[in-house]
Amino acid sequence: MNSGRDGVATSKKRVVCPRCHYPEKQCICHLVVSISGDTTVWIIQDKLEAKHAKNSARLFKLCYANTNVVAFSDSSAMQCFYEQVDVDAAVLLYPSDTATAIEVLDEDKAKQIRHVILLDGTWPKAKKMFLTDNRLKRFKTVNFAAPPMSHYEIRKSPNAKALSTLEAAAYCLEALGSLQMSNVRNFFSEVIELQWQLQPDSHKHRTSKEIKSG
Repeated sequence: MNSGRDGVATSKKRVVCPRCHYPEKQCICHLVVSISGDTTVWIIQDKLEAKHAKNSARLFKLCYANTNVVAFSDSSAMQCFYEQVDVDAAVLLYPSDTATAIEVLDEDKAKQIRHVILLDGTWPKAKKMFLTDNRLKRFKTVNFAAPPMSHYEIRKSPNAKALSTLEAAAYCLEALGSLQMSNVRNFFSEVIELQWQLQPDSHKHRTSKEIKSG
């Protein structure tokens, strides 16, 4: 907030890129890669996660056009989601008691999957979404038997096996045998490196300590 010549407070809004929605000086559009696929990725997003500056769902959507981000708090949007997704041709990434490791899905069944659903939020928020909306329980749940190591070091993870939404979505598509997503992971690493370079030194030090302790 700045004070004008007449003492009137004025605010300066940061100019953001209309495509990637990052501040103009931090635009990542030159790093974006484009991947096409027939499988639709649905990201059900917690309202707080949508506002998080380090959210990776929007990065995945930049690379994979067949992505829909749905606000969990928007009942109309959620209803449209349920109407568009065939339960028999969808999997939900969630570690339920009946979840099947996506890596060992029968090849014929994997080919029938046309929708991959992810819950975007902290683990407590994702769990709350699953438990409070019984319609989500209609979908076959899958988990990861041997997930790759996460490279999202700029944001603290709950455990060593946790993946960002981008990494989880990319691995799902690869495990289903439909796409090779290494270019998306490379893009993600480049974005993280760029974000890290733009961090103040004091924040870099603090974040490094959080990562080691987490």
